[in-house]
Amino acid sequence: MPVIPDLPWTADSVGDGPGIVMVTHLHLRRFRDIPAFLRDSLAIRTQTMAAPGARSLYLRAQPLARHFTTVSWWDDDAAVHAFVRTDPHRAAMRRWHAEMREFSNRSYPGTEGVVPTLKTAAALSA
Repeated sequence: MPVIPDLPWTADSVGDGPGIVMVTHLHLRRFRDIPAFLRDSLAIRTQTMAAPGARSLYLRAQPLARHFTTVSWWDDDAAVHAFVRTDPHRAAMRRWHAEMREFSNRSYPGTEGVVPTLKTAAALSA
């Protein structure tokens, strides 16, 4: 059970078509990095909520496990690529890359009209 509640967000208006689902797992090396990483995660969450083409986002923080998971849904690859090249996401990934014990990022086709969740993402990743 997570110590911090999951933070879901869905856009008021979702684009047509299936879109792209991105599932990211980030596992930090050190406990002492958790507060700063969580701050950056929340800033990136705010960025996502304003990003063109963003449809939804789930952020799960499991600080005692040093593990963070995001599930995001986007209109298309172009929206994802524009997002990852923009700060604060770009700066955070550069800053935290060396501090990751593990990192994985996978994309999957979405389902039109169905907001992906952490549960559905786990099924995709299995």
